[in-house]
Amino acid sequence: MSDGLGVGVSLLCMLIKNFENQERFGDFLASVGVTSPGVMMMSGKGILRVIDIPEMDLRAANIFKQEALSIGAELALPREAAGLKAKKVRGVLIATNKQLEVLYMKLKMQPFGLRKIGDELMRVCSVYGRTEFSLRSPHGREVVLGHAVMGILNVTPDSFSDGGKIFDIKKAVKRAKEMVAEGARIIDIGGESTGPNSKNVSAGEELKRVLPVLKAVRKALPEIFISIDTYKSSVAKVCVEAGADMVNDVTAGRGDKKMFKVLAELKVPMVLMYAKDATPRTSVRAVEYKDVVRTVYDFLKDRIEVAIAAGVNFENVVVDPGMGMFVSAEPGYSFEIVKRLAELRGLGRPILVGASRKSFLGGEMSQRLCGSVACACAALMNGAKIVRVHDVGESVGALNVIKKLC
Repeated sequence: MSDGLGVGVSLLCMLIKNFENQERFGDFLASVGVTSPGVMMMSGKGILRVIDIPEMDLRAANIFKQEALSIGAELALPREAAGLKAKKVRGVLIATNKQLEVLYMKLKMQPFGLRKIGDELMRVCSVYGRTEFSLRSPHGREVVLGHAVMGILNVTPDSFSDGGKIFDIKKAVKRAKEMVAEGARIIDIGGESTGPNSKNVSAGEELKRVLPVLKAVRKALPEIFISIDTYKSSVAKVCVEAGADMVNDVTAGRGDKKMFKVLAELKVPMVLMYAKDATPRTSVRAVEYKDVVRTVYDFLKDRIEVAIAAGVNFENVVVDPGMGMFVSAEPGYSFEIVKRLAELRGLGRPILVGASRKSFLGGEMSQRLCGSVACACAALMNGAKIVRVHDVGESVGALNVIKKLC
């Protein structure tokens, strides 16, 4: 036959495969007849990791590079590393899971902090591969996280999207029931807006808004997982004691120094969110980032460590990279976070993304449904375990399809 490559030349039907995790690669090997011992030995060779190491002793970096090269891996170093002038350098490790295991054993025996680097490499790769998470309430309720939708229930007069619409107990309960019927796994009740130009609310006023709604929703929906959106420890304590299962803190504990201690005592799950501003209220500022995902990652890692030091259980932490004005008035940064969301899996905690109806999606508020749903889908495909949305039915419908694609 002639196919443009020459007479008598026939193409083999070769297919380039792509696997996002070692388990799927192992399943594929088994499907083509590889033995179980063979799968165990080879599955780690099919997943390539590219790991950004922000800072190393120069002496450690040069030893590290030689050890990596000796097993067929690579450590990319900046030009100044060759000149032996810099004291600290950044490195990019390129290795398969199997090579990482061998490299770890080599680094354990080396000086200049390489043992610690090896320990961190194995830790971050281990937690990065984790896919199953669940949250357990002190009240005994549990939510298994996979593609969980958190429905937003704002009982505020000034929230940027739906302020004033559900400022009534009966309406709030009705809306909560609607969201659960549409597929929401978590209901997030908020009594204070933290968006641009919003007003401060006292703890007493916030409780006046959310507590009656919380109690009514809990009575109407005894099994649903309820989150309280607050940065005040006093509000969090009262609400958890009244039946809330989780606390969603947009300040990641910076808005109230007592928050972590209170939540540790309550043994309640919490969301830690990145925000460019240290205050609860976000501002309209076009902040510029050299690497927005690295900034978000480092911030969340630090807040997790502070929370754990205060007694919070690591398994009770959820991370939220922030979106829209919480990141920057420049919309490109929010899109970049969603595109690179998988990098945050190295924190070892479930990721929540709340992009619903936010201005970075463009257009008028009433025109952001499609963008909100698209962003939720992209977030889940890139590693999010919870999406916080206003439009539950539309989001769940799209995400049910996404589940079959992931």
